[in-house]
Amino acid sequence: MICYSIKKEGETNEKLILRYKKAFFQTRTANKLKASQNHTRNVSHRKMREKAIIREYYRSLAK
Repeated sequence: MICYSIKKEGETNEKLILRYKKAFFQTRTANKLKASQNHTRNVSHRKMREKAIIREYYRSLAK
């Protein structure tokens, strides 16, 4: 969950920060931290199926 970026020889601080940000967001660390702050209940199979039916309906309308 921890991201490391070690400064390369001749690299500026701005480049190092950009490289760190890229690694941080590509590992989805921010999403994991936000998700762990609040407990969410799993979606029931009935709700999942209802959403799938609605999604399929709107997709058919778009065609």
